Amino acid sequence: MTPTPDVSSQVPASPLPYQVQPLSWRTGSEIVGLDLRDSEHLSDATIAALWQLLGERGILLFRGQVIDHDQHLAFTRRFGPLAKTGLLGRHAPPGYPDIFTVTNIKKDGQRSETENAAQQWHSDQSFLPVPARASLLRCVHAPQFGGDTMFANMYQAYEALSDGLKATLAPMRAWHTLFSARSQRLSGRKAFSSVSAEELERMKGHAHPVIRTHSDTGKKALYLSEQMVDHFDGWSTEDSAPLLDYLFALSIHPAHTYRHRWQAGDLIFWDNRCTMHFAPLDYDFAGMDAPENHRLMYRSTLA
Repeated sequence: MTPTPDVSSQVPASPLPYQVQPLSWRTGSEIVGLDLRDSEHLSDATIAALWQLLGERGILLFRGQVIDHDQHLAFTRRFGPLAKTGLLGRHAPPGYPDIFTVTNIKKDGQRSETENAAQQWHSDQSFLPVPARASLLRCVHAPQFGGDTMFANMYQAYEALSDGLKATLAPMRAWHTLFSARSQRLSGRKAFSSVSAEELERMKGHAHPVIRTHSDTGKKALYLSEQMVDHFDGWSTEDSAPLLDYLFALSIHPAHTYRHRWQAGDLIFWDNRCTMHFAPLDYDFAGMDAPENHRLMYRSTLA
């Protein structure tokens, strides 16, 4: 197993081979000056510094990266072992089971099952006993207007809680599942008719702490999402709803979010331990078969 990058090591006195530009006040940094086509030759110090910055800022943006699937995976592996793609292997490009395709482009005349993916706020694979650490999403085609992705800073969400509510939530756990009542109500999802019994078992869910301490930064973050969380452990869904609704609304307050306008060649690296993400239908979805509305993304995930 590939070890987690050593973020405790000191950044070397000599300058690192890139520049950092903030994307917003608290969330996100753009990394300028790195070419990810040859990531195997990036120094361990560079990888460690990027990982540390990711934990602090939540997302890293790399623009102008014209890379293929092998180069995408090679960069991902510099930060640790890969997670399974997700639920459905048929969303992987041929020969690349570790990559998840997100697109609205028809294949063989059939609509894509991921054409409206990420329509609710979530962090990836939080329904698993050990959720994904981080994800890397690469843009090949973006609509001429919209097709954005929004990110929420869950450090900020935690900091916005009153001291009394922090104390109340500290010992609590919440149940994360793809069968959450809220998810089905918001999305209209009634069943998963095309998944295997093994996948259905994985989707049943797991309880996680409501307040999570980030394993690298040591900072506390709220760990909830409207897509995944059904109820607090030991509470009914009905009793949980008022407090969950308040926490969901707080976490996506505009002051806690960053909205990214994609360009072809963008790669965004986000930390699932301290961010959530969401893809609004902010383009001509009814006319998505027109080439100017095509959206094609590829995601890798760290275990």
